[in-house]
Amino acid sequence: MESKSYRRKLLAVLVISLAGIAIALEAERIHRQLKTDAGFSSFCNVNHVINCDVVLSSRWAELAGVSVSAAATMFYLLVAALSATLLFQRNSTNRRRLVGVLVGLLAAGAAFSIYMAFIAFGVLRSFCMLCSGLYLVALANFVAGWRLHREVQVIGRKEKENALRRDMYLYTGVAATLLLVVGAAAWDVARSWNEPTSAAEVAQMDPRFADWFRRLPSVDLSVDSRNALGPADAPVTIVEFSDFECVHCAALRDALEETRRRFPALVRVVFRHFPLDSACNPLVASPFHPVACEAAAAAECAGAQGKFWQYHDLLFTHQKQLRRDRLRDFARELRLDLEAFDRCLQDPNTRARVAEDVRLGTRIGVNSTPTMVVNGKLVRGALDAETLRRTLLLARGESRTGH
Repeated sequence: MESKSYRRKLLAVLVISLAGIAIALEAERIHRQLKTDAGFSSFCNVNHVINCDVVLSSRWAELAGVSVSAAATMFYLLVAALSATLLFQRNSTNRRRLVGVLVGLLAAGAAFSIYMAFIAFGVLRSFCMLCSGLYLVALANFVAGWRLHREVQVIGRKEKENALRRDMYLYTGVAATLLLVVGAAAWDVARSWNEPTSAAEVAQMDPRFADWFRRLPSVDLSVDSRNALGPADAPVTIVEFSDFECVHCAALRDALEETRRRFPALVRVVFRHFPLDSACNPLVASPFHPVACEAAAAAECAGAQGKFWQYHDLLFTHQKQLRRDRLRDFARELRLDLEAFDRCLQDPNTRARVAEDVRLGTRIGVNSTPTMVVNGKLVRGALDAETLRRTLLLARGESRTGH
């Protein structure tokens, strides 16, 4: 028979896990919104320090294509299910084994939360209220689970010997996991604190990269505010030539979004179409990306109703399933006026805007995607977030010196 103290401690784990599920679901809702709406700002985007959006839209918000918040939801569902099972487990041996599994899970969860806390506070330098709630849940649950583990009674000499052996494995595993996680987190934080914060520091730390940037071809490009995101007076303007079926363009989109949310005053992004398909691009001799031209036109039609960036994000998010029949579905999802959307798709002026973007890109030497013009410098290919940040620092430095 388990004691009342055992049941109370087990219920504590269950209740804390339910709180974790609630917080993780809200974090997942915001994460999804951030991925599909570049203009979205959550309730906990207070300033550049207290900002959930920076953390939940960063590259650390997903692991192997699965969002951390979704994984946290599943994790706490598993912990809650295991806790509920233990409430009705009468066999003392099975109960102790299951409690050991539970504590192992909670230790792993706490260790991962410590790592994510290091990333949020040390690397991204942002305080995410929802994320911090999950960190506290993980630590509180581990403490509750540990107390529960000490509560389980062991009867009999043989069972005590087996329990001692299992405890040694458990303690060793917990200690090793914590050391590994803290070491990895400290390494990431140390790297981030060594990241340059100015063009001069970039040139000092990586002279070859600074030389690469200086040697980039300069182009004369002037664009209007169509499909622009970010402050008009930002020191760096990126004109991005992109294709909604281009895999590398999707990767650049993620890097741009992370950078823009981390440094909102630094950069302004302007999107221009460059579909790689013969249907609308004379540089492409044969069909290549069969939906790209129509997707570009559809994005323009969404833009006519004030939702270009939301539609842009949906196209990249669902890139692997992109088909012509889904273009209208995305418009419906964004609650656009479907009749106006359909008329816009048939309007020759819509195709003309896409064609003009293609001509503009061709004139300055764009022949592949993604291609960026960063303060007049032509940059080909997708840059990761760290490389992009260094590029922006160099571009800002040149704009300040007037070069």
